[in-house]
Amino acid sequence: MPADQAAGLRWRRQGLRHRCVQCISDTPGLALRAAQSLRLEGASPLVVDARDRLFVPAAPQALFDWTRQLARGALLILPLGGIPVWHAPGARADAAGLAQGVRAWDTLIFDSPLCDAAAVLPGATQCVLMEVRPEGMQSSYALLKTRAERGGGAAILFGDAQACAQVHAACARFLGATFAAAVMYVANEDDAIAALAVRMADEEPGLSPQYRTTGNT
Repeated sequence: MPADQAAGLRWRRQGLRHRCVQCISDTPGLALRAAQSLRLEGASPLVVDARDRLFVPAAPQALFDWTRQLARGALLILPLGGIPVWHAPGARADAAGLAQGVRAWDTLIFDSPLCDAAAVLPGATQCVLMEVRPEGMQSSYALLKTRAERGGGAAILFGDAQACAQVHAACARFLGATFAAAVMYVANEDDAIAALAVRMADEEPGLSPQYRTTGNT
């Protein structure tokens, strides 16, 4: 049995919660790379192509949009880089019926625009992987503030080191020590993916990845 199927069966038997990761970056491949990393650690990930950019230039065509696919129980899932990807432009983590529709996978990884990344999957373990730039600090903080109000869980920031530090400091000052402790920032995208694997491993017994950074901030 393939490793991802075995992981999914183990997850369902143990009654564990879904894990939902929001990837916010100018780099289209972040969500796919995160999924590949988590799969190596035993997770069964599904990438949600919510920004309609992972299959460019040949986006798949479907008779039904993602909401009708959920209602019919027939999602348009295609392989990309060895990972199952759901072509679902505009899909949000808080969509009705989502958890049931993706029950075959234990981890959802959204390639999301900033405006939709505040959505959380009810009952799931949540995490944000977010690239922070100096010109986007206010928007990044606003997203974290909204997610804190919705119980959005952990966040891993990467990108401009000073911008990440300022956003983290704002979280500590205005959102409280508890939430700030769940927000970390690292040097680059590779370190962010490694840190995500560690966080996800903490949620499931038996996973024990080694966190090797190329230089934490």
